[in-house]
Amino acid sequence: MAAQIDSTISTTAFQSTAEPLIIQVSEPTAAVYYKYRFILVVKDSGGTTLAILKTHYLSSTNRAAAFDISRVLDDYLAPNLVNSNEVTANVLTLGRTGFTPDKVLGTCYTDLVARQFTIEVGHENASGPTTDPVESLNEDSTTLYAFRDEFVNDGEPYARGAGEFQLAAPSRNFMSVAPDLGTRSAYGSAWGNVREHRIGLDQAYVLAFGAKDMSAVYMKVRAWDITGTLIATANIAIDTEGGETVPTTDAQNVQFFGCGPANLEEYGDAVSSVALQTIFDDPDLAYYEVYASASTSDSQTFQDSAVHRFTIDDGCSKYPRIQLLFLNRHGGWDAFNFDQRSEESFRNIERSSYNRPRGNWDTISAVNDWTYSGWERGVTTTTVKAEKQVVVSTDYIDEGYADMLRDIATSRSVFIVDGTNLIPVVVTDSEYLFKTSVNDKLISYSFTLRYSNRPRLK
Repeated sequence: MAAQIDSTISTTAFQSTAEPLIIQVSEPTAAVYYKYRFILVVKDSGGTTLAILKTHYLSSTNRAAAFDISRVLDDYLAPNLVNSNEVTANVLTLGRTGFTPDKVLGTCYTDLVARQFTIEVGHENASGPTTDPVESLNEDSTTLYAFRDEFVNDGEPYARGAGEFQLAAPSRNFMSVAPDLGTRSAYGSAWGNVREHRIGLDQAYVLAFGAKDMSAVYMKVRAWDITGTLIATANIAIDTEGGETVPTTDAQNVQFFGCGPANLEEYGDAVSSVALQTIFDDPDLAYYEVYASASTSDSQTFQDSAVHRFTIDDGCSKYPRIQLLFLNRHGGWDAFNFDQRSEESFRNIERSSYNRPRGNWDTISAVNDWTYSGWERGVTTTTVKAEKQVVVSTDYIDEGYADMLRDIATSRSVFIVDGTNLIPVVVTDSEYLFKTSVNDKLISYSFTLRYSNRPRLK
């Protein structure tokens, strides 16, 4: 064997393509060759060749080389925004009336968050410096699963994935940056701290999760009222409600759970779930908790993910609420409410015009003199273009939400949620300041958003 893979990333856990993905290769036996030495072939899960890379080894005494394949893989990964059950709708509509409401879970559609890749290494050699090389391919290979994780590691060595988004243990988490503010699950300390969300009863939410090698079979929803009394527990079977517990395609590697009040209430009505109807018909509903489980039992023994708590908060501000959906650092979706004053404006207004000669040029005659009316326009505007912009502000919030808001500031994909529609916007702020309650007392954040598409002006 002339070439072998010596060091590669884990072949079982999802990995990152935001940091370098290095494939290290070598040859076990010294030999004299010309031209390039190592050949690396990158293929997708279907066996289609995506890229062929070539490089020399380092020296005759160090017959090794390294390939950085991060850019190659990154070209084939993208965030999923589509409801795979109703492909004309966005992922926030999972379980909602009018969008195949009997399916509250979904897989990727068109764009794939995680994919399987095969890496094959070989070599080429030539008998002399002027002769054509001969390739010998696929002398060693490995398979890996990659996804885009943009976690900020502050310059420290990057730990490439330990399956932390694949739901198989209480330490595993959904692909969310919702904060841990130190609140224990209502079921007790053994369940760990919850990840906090605040949401209105009419709002939707979606959590993404890695399904490869997960052991979870159910999504559990448990709710409490304002007195701390358990209202009900709902068990949502992943396989029968739109998900897939044993992924067989790239589209199933990352899946989505519609877990907002709007998703679960409408889904519960559609499938006549007594538990969900009991939860969302209760006027004293205070919050509900969501986690993945290997059983319908409420025992912590079967807990396969961190617990996320959704506290009901319909807002008390005099200003209209604006909800932003944003792609977080892990490649999943999160949402956040902005309850304080928002200001809309038009910027960069552009006008196209021409100078129109006044007068009745086409109607003069021997008896009809040339003249004009005072209301006739000389400089005439033909088109007007403008950029629409809105400034949104949070209510006063816990400083623990700073990282979540940081992800809004740096996200590649942000939307204003308008009912069941998404309006694409771009965050234009050029800096983000982490605030603390010690220095800033009551904490509020503001963002300036520019609409991605120009408004249609009449």
